[in-house]
Amino acid sequence: MRTIVAAALPYAYSIPHLGNFVGSILAADVYSKYLKMKGEDFIFISGSDQHGTPVELRAIREKIDPEKLAESMHEEIKALFEKYGCTFTHYGKTHSKANMDIVYEITDALDKNGYIITVEQDQAYCNVDRRFLTDRLIEGTCPYCESALARGDQCDNCGHLLTPAELIKPHCTICGKSDIKFVKARNMALSMDKLQKPILKFVESSRNNNWSKNAYNKSLSYIKEGLKPRDITRNMRWGIPVNRKGFEDNVFYVWYDGLAGYIGITKEWNAKRWKDYWLSEDTRLVHFMGKDNIEFHTTMWPAMLIGSKMGFTLPATIRASEHLISKKIKFSKSRGVGLNLNTALHILPSDYWRFALMHMYPETADTEFTKELLVEVVNKLMNDKIGNLIHRVLTISKNNSDRIDETAKIDAETGHKADEIITEYRDRFEKFDLRGALNALLELADYGNELMSSKEPWALAKKAAADSAAEKEFTEIMGSLLNLVYYVSVLLYPFSPDASGKALSYFGIMKEPDMKLLSKRAKPDLSLEITPIFSKVSKEALAKLEKQEQQ
Repeated sequence: MRTIVAAALPYAYSIPHLGNFVGSILAADVYSKYLKMKGEDFIFISGSDQHGTPVELRAIREKIDPEKLAESMHEEIKALFEKYGCTFTHYGKTHSKANMDIVYEITDALDKNGYIITVEQDQAYCNVDRRFLTDRLIEGTCPYCESALARGDQCDNCGHLLTPAELIKPHCTICGKSDIKFVKARNMALSMDKLQKPILKFVESSRNNNWSKNAYNKSLSYIKEGLKPRDITRNMRWGIPVNRKGFEDNVFYVWYDGLAGYIGITKEWNAKRWKDYWLSEDTRLVHFMGKDNIEFHTTMWPAMLIGSKMGFTLPATIRASEHLISKKIKFSKSRGVGLNLNTALHILPSDYWRFALMHMYPETADTEFTKELLVEVVNKLMNDKIGNLIHRVLTISKNNSDRIDETAKIDAETGHKADEIITEYRDRFEKFDLRGALNALLELADYGNELMSSKEPWALAKKAAADSAAEKEFTEIMGSLLNLVYYVSVLLYPFSPDASGKALSYFGIMKEPDMKLLSKRAKPDLSLEITPIFSKVSKEALAKLEKQEQQ
């Protein structure tokens, strides 16, 4: 069985903020690292969504070419993800020849099968800028929740997909004026209504495939309302050109070429091997995204794949996170404000953010990010619970190296308990409960700390010189503790790869860990200098966090 792990594509117009990162890229990377530890055949695919109005709007405001902006942002975002320890098989982009070819092939297949129609509808047109207003080029009040910041394609506040005509008191985001009229425009559309039955069958058959509850329930709700034709082209200037007569001035809609991008980016990675994953019945496709991307991935994406009849792999598991929000620190990529991935790195190292964000990962409900919670996670969980355990056990071992066996042995009771927790760690990952897996890791560290407190090996070390029984007990307990620290170091890898690598280096392991290491005994290298794995939040970092609250 092969696996495609696909993270929702970030728009290449601004640096993602922490909420964007945790819900798709980070969660997918954590899961991919677990698959790598298991030795599975998988690819981890994502990339920059380079088209759409966010890119065009920023390019207009900065008076630069949208392609130039999209390319520069792609490189910047890609470099940032690498700094955060994300290890993609390939991080590509939608404005590539590979993706254009896939878009054209899928469109031709859908058209041949009778699922592409031509629609004529009223579209917003700005009399000031003399251009059509699509998606984020027009804003207004949402007709569902009355948010004043709804866009022409979607309301971020309530998640409803919208059309410009539905907005109340719309205005142009380029000039800021409300001098808007609606004129007839022709576009191509995907007949979602004709595909409603197979889409419903697909969703219902996926109930036991570890879909997040919001993805499953919202999809059924969308389908129950009745699927309607969805435009796949736009009257815009930036995007993949439509290669059809009569639509020479149109481009493909960003949602359409963005979804096709999962295949296109895989083809961009390897022009030969991409078919082994996307055209195989022995492939499992796993999607990670935020809840605002549910409808695109659970109805429109399957419609494209099913309707094309090209044999593409359908999604098996769809994980849609809720939102990571903050009342004091701004999180807004589209508004250009907030704590983003770049500014966060000037506060704490990436390993700290990975661990802390996954501890806050909003799997089932919106989670509030606060300075206080971040400090608590770093100081009490990362530093005190995990870092101190590793440091204390290694330091005591180094100071008493003559009493430490070259190959540490774990006692039966401790080994049994550790096996139970490791099994829980695996089970949580298999069920896509990433926070649960992290909690299992913390439980293992808790167990090690409890063992330290109850056995007091430092006291036994003092008695060992004159008491053979104390010496034997010391050696035995340190053997168990060294193995627990070793296990913790291995299991830490998906969440904090740098810290995991540093901790494992004390056991002579200089490569990325795999699950097979857990079946081996710990072999500590006590000749090395022992330094802290984690540190508490410094005064300087705290001051930077407080500054973010004041912005």
